[in-house]
Amino acid sequence: MVDLHLHSTASDGTYSPEELVKLAAKLELKAIAITDHDSIDAIEIAIKEGNRLNVDVIPAIEFSSDLDGRDIHILGYYIDYRHPWFDKHLEKLQSARYKRTIEMIEYLREAGLDILLKDVLKVAGNGATVGRAHLARAMLEKGCIDNIQEAFDKYIGASGPCYVRNTTYSPQEVIKIIRQVGGVSVLAHPGVSKVDEFIADFIDVGLQGLEAYHSKHSQAQTLKYKNMAKKLDLIVTGGSDCHGLSRGLLMGSANVPDSVLDDLKALKNSTN
Repeated sequence: MVDLHLHSTASDGTYSPEELVKLAAKLELKAIAITDHDSIDAIEIAIKEGNRLNVDVIPAIEFSSDLDGRDIHILGYYIDYRHPWFDKHLEKLQSARYKRTIEMIEYLREAGLDILLKDVLKVAGNGATVGRAHLARAMLEKGCIDNIQEAFDKYIGASGPCYVRNTTYSPQEVIKIIRQVGGVSVLAHPGVSKVDEFIADFIDVGLQGLEAYHSKHSQAQTLKYKNMAKKLDLIVTGGSDCHGLSRGLLMGSANVPDSVLDDLKALKNSTN
């Protein structure tokens, strides 16, 4: 089995890159991809640990994008993460995330919640790409909410009164960025994103795969997106979307077969 959708402390996960690789080795996973949100900081650390423990670590990322107010995530696999041009895009995204967090904090304070930027940065830790998960955890630590889900349901979810859109890039722009740095672009958890009507548009600008296997997909959704990928000549990928202890999603829980990795490698090699 493989797990091609994991998050570390470099974004909003609770496991360090080394801990993720050690857990993968313990679970006897053939390969993993740490797909941190708008961050590549975990990649080299994880590859080094993967070499030591005989776990294939694929360089990857999960890009944020906005489509008419909807937060759409695009996965990029086998990216040239050392490309200096790539860093400029990441800096732009991370700066936008920081400003967005400040705006949401202002709304939360207007709503009467005692939350400060320093509380969120303390939760995120040094160097992490800050996001809503950090904000939710800070809210929990300050006693503003009873559980993490309440933060999203009542305040910072897409329909919440304190939500702020991330309008840095469109999905189409992100797909082009991934392709320009040699990566394979995949639409993350389409059953959650619910943008089926736009998939053809994404293919027109270079989308190459669908994440059919995902811990939040039902069996029917997995089958649906496997069939859709076959019809549209896209590859299928998958992963648990494990964030560690904060979300309850477990590494390996999506039951992704090795064949997914084989197809991903074959596509990457064919486009070199």
